[in-house]
Amino acid sequence: MPPGVPAPPRPPTLPATPVAADTRDTVAAIYRAHARELWRVLGRLGVPPAAVEDALHDLFIVVQRKLPGFEHRAALRTWLYAIAVRIARRYRERLRRDAHDPEQDVVSPARPPDRALLDAEAVRVLDELLSRLPEAKREVFVLHEVEELSAPQIATILGINLNTVYSRLREARKAFVREHSRHRFLGGDAP
Repeated sequence: MPPGVPAPPRPPTLPATPVAADTRDTVAAIYRAHARELWRVLGRLGVPPAAVEDALHDLFIVVQRKLPGFEHRAALRTWLYAIAVRIARRYRERLRRDAHDPEQDVVSPARPPDRALLDAEAVRVLDELLSRLPEAKREVFVLHEVEELSAPQIATILGINLNTVYSRLREARKAFVREHSRHRFLGGDAP
């Protein structure tokens, strides 16, 4: 700078990223190990297919933020599913608020077209039947029957009594069987 001309103000220095390198590495390892199952559970818990990627991203933002305080009082998988349930609830609430219809699953081009069509139809029917369950029962049903978590794990994830898990699961199974029977009886065109 020429003499007598004040130097322009320096831009404020940004603080170092609040996420330590070891936390980033840990989050990346958790992502590699659990992203696929968390993607699936978010969809089964009612996150629209078009929003699952965003929901998964939101989930890992929470993981990154909360990981340093994770005390291992529950298994890592249980902790992740608890976050997934809360994220799915937010997305379902947003869906209700916006009155947006969920989009259909996209068929993977890696499978033969006839198999892909059958798989897509099975997934569509499962999602349709799950959508008819009350939310509290749906969460328990998906976590137990689809994700194969134990009742004590589900109680921890949802923050409810173990007997409540068993009660909701029993009722959800009855409702699912009833809806499945109705769907089959009506030829798949049940409202």
